[in-house]
Amino acid sequence: MQKYTAIILSHCNVGEFDRLYSFYTREKGIVRAIGRGARKQAAKLAGHLEPGTLSEVYIARSRGMGQIASAITLESFENVKNNLERLQEILKIFRFFGKNFAEEEKDEKIFNLLEDFLKLSNDRDFKKILLEAFWWKLFDALGHRPEAMKCVECGAKLEETKKNFFDMGKGGIICKKCFASGIDAGSITSTQIKLLRIILANSLEKISKVKVEERELAGLGRIREKFGRYNF
Repeated sequence: MQKYTAIILSHCNVGEFDRLYSFYTREKGIVRAIGRGARKQAAKLAGHLEPGTLSEVYIARSRGMGQIASAITLESFENVKNNLERLQEILKIFRFFGKNFAEEEKDEKIFNLLEDFLKLSNDRDFKKILLEAFWWKLFDALGHRPEAMKCVECGAKLEETKKNFFDMGKGGIICKKCFASGIDAGSITSTQIKLLRIILANSLEKISKVKVEERELAGLGRIREKFGRYNF
């Protein structure tokens, strides 16, 4: 029997009464296991294994797919689940995990990042900057840290008063002098550069207190989505 501290990512129906669950665990990264009878009306197991729940999960393994023996909810994050917009964004993150993470590759730093994000997202006073910060920090943890301190092409210090660009291929900001037509790059404002630096240098809790204009946050979000598609 193995015990996992697990964030439930997703489940799908298997057979008549069973479900296949996918977790992101502190101990082993992505783990998948069968919940026998989880779809039965009287099943107590399913309530502890809803996507977006932090649970203690016990899995029995012999050969083949492990089976869930029991589960206990540690954090249910009800405010997240009761807010449709917030829940949709978090499920998008879970799909990214399911698509881009191999099974049983432990990364406690990423687990802690995801756990902290869910806890802060459960606050009624949720700020959208948290979502933006989580994605950039996740990219950083996965080896795709964007260069935001100097021009990724020439190495010169970025001048805030001049126009700068974010180059997807080179993975960071380039100055106007190094910009050439035809490259996969878009403009980035000085405020967005400052915000990206703050995100990369601080904890999610500290970032949650930062005030930023909606248009600047949305602009950085468009860059992040394109950066994510390019690298993943």
